[in-house]
Amino acid sequence: MRRQGGEMRKVIVCGPPHSGKSVFLSNLQRLLPTEHHMLIFGAPDGEWHWSNEADQKLVRELRAKKEFTDEWCDGILAAIASVEQRLVLVDTGGKRLPPNDRIFQSCDAFIVLSSSPEEREEWRRYGERFGCRCIAELDSVLHGECELYPLADDGIIRGRITGLERGKTVASPVLEAVAERLRKVIAANAEMTEAELLANINGAKLVDHLGISDRDDPYLGVRPWHTAPALRVARAARKLEVVRIWNVRASFLSSAFAAALPGRVELFGVSEGYVRLPEVAPRGDGAGNLEWEITELPDFTVVEYRKNGFFAKEMLAEVAPPAVSARKGVVLATDGPPIWLDATIARAYARAGIPWIGMFVPVESGRAQPSLGGHPWGEAYPKDGPCVVVHGPEERLGEVFPVPISILKWNGGGRQWRLGSGEVVKDRPNSHVATHTTVLPLLADALSRVSARGRAFITEEVRFNHIVGETICVETKPGDEIVYARRPNRAGLTRFVKNRAPEPCDTVTVCLKRAKEGHYTLLTAFVGHRAPAEPWDKRWVTEESRAFWATHALVWGREEVVPGTETTVCPW
Repeated sequence: MRRQGGEMRKVIVCGPPHSGKSVFLSNLQRLLPTEHHMLIFGAPDGEWHWSNEADQKLVRELRAKKEFTDEWCDGILAAIASVEQRLVLVDTGGKRLPPNDRIFQSCDAFIVLSSSPEEREEWRRYGERFGCRCIAELDSVLHGECELYPLADDGIIRGRITGLERGKTVASPVLEAVAERLRKVIAANAEMTEAELLANINGAKLVDHLGISDRDDPYLGVRPWHTAPALRVARAARKLEVVRIWNVRASFLSSAFAAALPGRVELFGVSEGYVRLPEVAPRGDGAGNLEWEITELPDFTVVEYRKNGFFAKEMLAEVAPPAVSARKGVVLATDGPPIWLDATIARAYARAGIPWIGMFVPVESGRAQPSLGGHPWGEAYPKDGPCVVVHGPEERLGEVFPVPISILKWNGGGRQWRLGSGEVVKDRPNSHVATHTTVLPLLADALSRVSARGRAFITEEVRFNHIVGETICVETKPGDEIVYARRPNRAGLTRFVKNRAPEPCDTVTVCLKRAKEGHYTLLTAFVGHRAPAEPWDKRWVTEESRAFWATHALVWGREEVVPGTETTVCPW
């Protein structure tokens, strides 16, 4: 709803595609007090705060546009209606379509930025049709001089702005004039909000305590090395049963607080108000209205997630991140806000005992790094994304470390690994290893020791120099109690032995098949030595199969079986 009495708070930046709206907004925000304004992305084009500051090669790798659905629009309208900030900027789509009609009806004023004079006039008429006030009409060109035109009687700022290229900082009298008009809007709406009054951790005051003087970016100047000092400053909040966190804009810092605080956490969302983080636990391959991708590496697990459309706070309680090995760290990567979703997932892994948690922070890829002698991250690590430790040993908090972009980039979901020769390995839809729970924590290390060498099929024993587990495939003897039963995701019966125990083993066996897309599919993997296919498997059965499985069996009770399939009659 619009404010009454002609007051202004919600301002749209609009215009045709390829006029530089997102870059204009990124530069405009640098001239506004960060703690008193916010930006709502009103189009699902994959452009977030980080996309103008990050290394542009990384942006091109990661950016993914989504559909402008009614569900998305409903979420944006709810955000615009409920926001409390003194100034709200809204970045809209570049076409005059019904979703934008609804957004204009919810706002007070607009700025037109256009590379076409004809389109500039059309956008002004379009905005005024919905009762919005035009406060600036700007011509956008790539080359030439910026120029602020004389102010006309209608009070609209007009001018020409140049050089709005992604990744560039622009200095312009036109930008300064628009910023000055918007600073007056902020001053006119200077009352303290209820959310600010209720905060236990206030982001604006926190940066004062941290001594951050340069606060011109959308994150109040917070960088990775502020993580540990920020947690020390807020140490008293550990005594509270409920902690409300307001205006902490860097997602990695919000997640660090969520992972560290023992009490309930309420994180302020600029359009939702305070959102209480639910206490969820990792399970299976992940749950909730999210797609998950799990990449197991020897030293840590990368967990990526992306949203299916607009993600509302009511969906948060259904989220469960995937179960991963608790013996190594986790790196989280996602496709953008909300930060309270990131914080919920980080908190879940911290409470599950994960030794350390990192987060992919793409904006750092375009920034100078003190640890690299002041050089930008992208120069030192052109093929790696910057990830920040947000939970774990205090001496590691805020550490920035590289993870290959090829892993951080979304690769279709599911659970996957990497071979030592670099190829991606994906689990099969009807996973066999899902029932081999003892081998899952070993797979990343085992597969990293395998080289593809162009093979279409790979069956390989990977021997470790220590006992890694127990094999449940044992040689049987006369007098052993033998039964047959079907395991999940198998088409035939497996031979089991009831009176034997698993035996210590130093070997993991993996079976892979190259897919036409170029990656490998994991057919199966287990602790133990290579065994021929079972006699029922007509596709892979060999001359060895019947003789081997007549003298070997799996230990009963160590593998899930389908109820009602047990028999003592040999099926082959």
